[in-house]
Amino acid sequence: MHLALARKYRPQDFTQVAGQDAIVKTLQNAITSGRIHHAYLFSGVRGIGKTSMARILAKSINCEKGSSITPCQKCNACQAITIGNSLDVLEIDGASNNLVEDVRDLREQVKFLPTSGKYKIIIIDEVHMLSNSAFNALLKTLEEPPKHVIFIFATTESHKIPLTILSRCQKYDFKKVNTSVLQELLQKMSKEEKVKIESDALHLITQCAQGSVRDAISLLDQIVSFKSDNITEDDVRQVLGLGDRILTQEMFSTLITKDLQKSLDYLNQVDEKGIDLKLFADGLLLNYRHLILLESTGKVPQSLSQSEADYISKLKGALDLSLLLAQYQVMFQTIQELSYAEFPKTSFELALVKLSQIQSMLGLAELVDQIKNRKPSSSVQPKTAPVRTSAPKQQNRAKEREIVSPTVRAANWYELVKWIANEKPPLAALLKDAVPVSFSEEQIEVAISSESQAKAILVERTDSITSIIKQHFGKDVSFQISNLDEQKKKPRV
Repeated sequence: MHLALARKYRPQDFTQVAGQDAIVKTLQNAITSGRIHHAYLFSGVRGIGKTSMARILAKSINCEKGSSITPCQKCNACQAITIGNSLDVLEIDGASNNLVEDVRDLREQVKFLPTSGKYKIIIIDEVHMLSNSAFNALLKTLEEPPKHVIFIFATTESHKIPLTILSRCQKYDFKKVNTSVLQELLQKMSKEEKVKIESDALHLITQCAQGSVRDAISLLDQIVSFKSDNITEDDVRQVLGLGDRILTQEMFSTLITKDLQKSLDYLNQVDEKGIDLKLFADGLLLNYRHLILLESTGKVPQSLSQSEADYISKLKGALDLSLLLAQYQVMFQTIQELSYAEFPKTSFELALVKLSQIQSMLGLAELVDQIKNRKPSSSVQPKTAPVRTSAPKQQNRAKEREIVSPTVRAANWYELVKWIANEKPPLAALLKDAVPVSFSEEQIEVAISSESQAKAILVERTDSITSIIKQHFGKDVSFQISNLDEQKKKPRV
């Protein structure tokens, strides 16, 4: 019977634990100096070595040859712990043994001395699943346990554990394993299994594993079952149901180059191949992420493979950063909609239309240049109303609200937005849909459609916008946001 790779390559001593160097060193020092605590809490996401570390710690302190950071792995105690039938090491599933009665039975068991080892070790996996009553029943034993008892708790949700329990444990937070470390680990396993696999394929597996060692090894096991030699990145994508990388990149290029029809054609290909649309959208979102980071920092993200880095580098400068950020938001919302959409393809198609509309908009800098270069026609010179000396109030209002032509008003507004883009790019991206109603050094009013997704965010950030406008002018300026639909209904003067 085939033994799963995740079990076959499970760490058996501290040297085999990947990506948890700080925790390994702390526990080794504790064993060497004899500072063994009576209760430990190992927390972190799934598949990063919490339970394996608990078993290694148990073997290290219960080895028949004496406590050591390198257990012999040959004595009866070590072998019994490895296969999970040691009488001195009890592994309990917190999800199925979460009642008060279960904890009472456990309290009775810990009273007895270990049969052969130095300590009786209680490992409770997913300890956060215990009920409040069970935690309370465990509290007294945990606070003053017998000298021969050590508790080791493992959990993926430490925030659900009562503070009274946490305060009595030494807490170790296990981190996700770096992709480079994971890739090196999978490379060694592939050599052990005599399997040839491309580095790009291993890189893709580590990305899908999201820092989980067990997930990465299980994915490798699944792919080796599909093809035992010369495994390519395309093989990995086929087995895991991911979108074809070339197809994803080609479609992403059409989004950047404003070709809606090609985008829809590629979507049809994706649907015909049976590729999960949400997973395909995830791939597009990652490409947006890579390109945004490249445009913002000037450097390609280190997590990319060489082929991905070359592809993203070719797209640098193809689209304004503010429009990239807006497209990212649309794609992010689309992924959320695809999770529950009854007709996912239709939702995806509408998202592509939205993206094409965003792309068709002029960049802020280009729009400002066009407004600056536009010459006002002599036939549409604004008429200035005569000023009556008998109406001082109207004169004061005219000064406060400067009457300028729409061309000049727009030029001033978009020049201000261009300056904001240098200081606060995300804020400028939200202001791109705003239409200037009035513009002076005392008061600025802009209008935005009630259907715009940015309106609610802008209203919430009015204070922030007012503050940055003050930085530009060096004095307080009133800033207001009105409804574009209502402005259109007002008679023009």
